[in-house]
Amino acid sequence: MTVGVLLAGVCFVVALAAEVLGGATGGGSMRDLAATADGLAAMAPWAWASLGTYVLVATPVLGLAVTAVEYALAHDRRSAVLALLVLGVLLFSSGVALSR
Repeated sequence: MTVGVLLAGVCFVVALAAEVLGGATGGGSMRDLAATADGLAAMAPWAWASLGTYVLVATPVLGLAVTAVEYALAHDRRSAVLALLVLGVLLFSSGVALSR
């Protein structure tokens, strides 16, 4: 979890630096992954902020998935199911947010 948050922070700092240093202007859609990749190469602030957001959202998802596997391997089914339920709620809410 710490690595994910630090990586997202680095992306946001790069976005801020690109904005201050006059990186590529304009914006794009986070849903267009090809445009985001092109924006990263062009040092577009919006693309780096988008990447930071992706990493920040993916961090707890990955953490919950790993936690569920660890509980399952430890034969703690109740905790594994709880982790999967929380993961399901998180994925559902992310899907609703992205669909708007």
